Amino acid sequence: MSPEKRGTEPGHEQEPLPYYHAVRFQKEGAARQAYFAAQDTIYKVECDLSTYRFLLRGIWHVAVIGEPPPEQLEQQLRHALRHGDPVPLAEDLLRDFTTRAQEARKLAPWVERHYRPGERF
Repeated sequence: MSPEKRGTEPGHEQEPLPYYHAVRFQKEGAARQAYFAAQDTIYKVECDLSTYRFLLRGIWHVAVIGEPPPEQLEQQLRHALRHGDPVPLAEDLLRDFTTRAQEARKLAPWVERHYRPGERF
């Protein structure tokens, strides 16, 4: 969709949305297990991906967001998240996660943070 159709002013194009794969879970334990499996997968290879586990409207979600991974890594990530139901994420949420990842990379190559429900990251 062109920036004009999204309601932005001409000449103020937004950055393209990042690659992501997001799933939702009915139970926190399943989300936790998928999150750590995805995190372990990306930790073992050089890539520009981040994993997130979060509550959205009371439902647990896990997302992997960043640069498109090589096919083999993408298959491993899909396997790690296979027990969740795939879901789309809102553009503003994707942009917030992307901004957070960019800021974290300035601190160190691997940063892990935890936030309580209701806290803004």
